Amino acid sequence: MNRKSNSDSKEYTKVALTLDLGASTAKALAQVYPDGVPIVIPMEPEIADVGYGSIEFLSSQSSVQDNTVWIGIGEEYYVLGALSKSMFAGSSAIKDLKYKYAMPKIAALMWLACRRLGLGVKDDLEIYLQILLPPGEIADANHLGRQLLQAFKMGVKTPTGKFKCKIRSFNGALEGSGILAYRSRNVNVNYFQKNIGMLMLGYRNASFTLSMKGNSSKAESTDLGMNWIVSQFVERTAVGLSKEDSRLIRAIVEAGEGDFDSLRRLSRKNKQQDINLDVELFRKILPLVCEEYTRALLRWVKGIAVMDEVLICGGTATFVRHELTQHFESVGIPICWNGGMELPKYLDTMGLGDRVSDVWGCHISHIKMLDFNLKYDRQDKPLVPDYYVQPPSPSSVAYMRTKNGYLTSNFF
Repeated sequence: MNRKSNSDSKEYTKVALTLDLGASTAKALAQVYPDGVPIVIPMEPEIADVGYGSIEFLSSQSSVQDNTVWIGIGEEYYVLGALSKSMFAGSSAIKDLKYKYAMPKIAALMWLACRRLGLGVKDDLEIYLQILLPPGEIADANHLGRQLLQAFKMGVKTPTGKFKCKIRSFNGALEGSGILAYRSRNVNVNYFQKNIGMLMLGYRNASFTLSMKGNSSKAESTDLGMNWIVSQFVERTAVGLSKEDSRLIRAIVEAGEGDFDSLRRLSRKNKQQDINLDVELFRKILPLVCEEYTRALLRWVKGIAVMDEVLICGGTATFVRHELTQHFESVGIPICWNGGMELPKYLDTMGLGDRVSDVWGCHISHIKMLDFNLKYDRQDKPLVPDYYVQPPSPSSVAYMRTKNGYLTSNFF
């Protein structure tokens, strides 16, 4: 559905995007606003800065595939995703702030979204953006928004041409806020009478947010993500495993479930006897690393807050689910995994499953915010067919301080 912009008489297609620049997989929820059905767009986390000559080579290829993702911002060029890793030894930049590579990653996800939605880069587009950031980087959101506004005003180079659009809003949201918002809309929870903690365990870091009777009270992050487990496991086994091996995470997860065949295949030894010794070492070290990780994580959480309930989500949380459950049950704190969220039956999660829970929850909040500010009456229509999304309660929109119907700090 196209609508006229408030600023001119052109017909613009509105696109709403909610982004999670995860260190294991970047994820986007995208839809044509207001009535398009949301789609999930995953992108591998690797990125490589390259020279223009590399872009000329890629541009000379016969066709543009979905994994042909490169972005030019000013005189800087980046290749992203699977192509970055396979051709340019790109890395996931795990030790860098998400903010450092946010510009090219956001631009790449915007380009991918337009392709998947059947929109061209030369179409007249208005983009409404929301991005999830860890607590330690949320202060950078406004600066990042201004940079994006300028970049897309000038035009971002892509495999299908120069991409120009009007970025109408940019909003930074805390990691975990999607799950918290979803939980707050459950009328049976008494959310606004409780102190509820949100523990988000990702690949690069862990984030914790405390909501005290509906008000965000504390938000902190630490580097205790899955990467900590991987690094410790590789260092302590010392048998030549590589932290950069894309097979390693899956192998560790399967080993945690008692299946060591994947790790057996990663052994660099040739003789069966030596491989068996490696597997024996893996069996000894992995439980120790998991225990130390859980202890470190819980020390951190206990130093932050006392709570009535804890919400836990993120891919790493699944890996240590038993240990976390055991602890919180022992201290009498109820756990609600993924905030009790059930993803829409017809939402294609692209194989990511519950790993899209937080970004989906944020996307719901994003759309509600846009409906409120753009005065669109959704009439309780679901975002995904056959799935009911509860309408916003007065409490859940009370925080939106508006001026002339727009967010004062986020709408351009």
